[in-house]
Amino acid sequence: PTFARTILIPRLRQFTEAYPEIDLALQVSIPLLDVVAEDADLMVRFGPGHYADVEHVELARDVVTPLASPAFVREHGPFERPEDLEGVPLLRSPLEPWRTWFAATGLDWAEPSEGSQFNDIGLMCDGAAAGMGVALVRLKLGAPWLENGTLVRLFATDTASPHAHYLCWRTGTMDRWECAAFAEWLRKTMA
Repeated sequence: PTFARTILIPRLRQFTEAYPEIDLALQVSIPLLDVVAEDADLMVRFGPGHYADVEHVELARDVVTPLASPAFVREHGPFERPEDLEGVPLLRSPLEPWRTWFAATGLDWAEPSEGSQFNDIGLMCDGAAAGMGVALVRLKLGAPWLENGTLVRLFATDTASPHAHYLCWRTGTMDRWECAAFAEWLRKTMA
């Protein structure tokens, strides 16, 4: 949902102006909860990229970094070193585990097992903006919150997310010109 809201929707008008004869139907699914959309011609998946059931191409990689509200930083900071996160509420998501960032910063910490958990990165950003704690967020997805100042970066240290967004389709889908046109447009706009 956050990919659609923050990355796809702001660019979609370019596609509909270029291809007014193509009607789009956008659906959101939450695979971690087995909430699936109706059958689709094209799918954007977030994960490791090993999809045996569909053809796919990588759309976007990103880096992750801890974000929090300015008020949270004033109350719990300063945050000068990664170790300063000790004892601070860390917001959790199965979509972006903390251990990736911990390892990149030299922290030998276990994945947090307590604290608020979110299955949507946008909701986690909203929770962090409301002062619930520190969220580990992909910068491209967190851009709206960073741009409007409701979230700020705690450290200059980023690390690559182990996952990426992939455009996926079943064999034969690209034989339809409208699917091929959308796929090509999406790959170009994400470059």
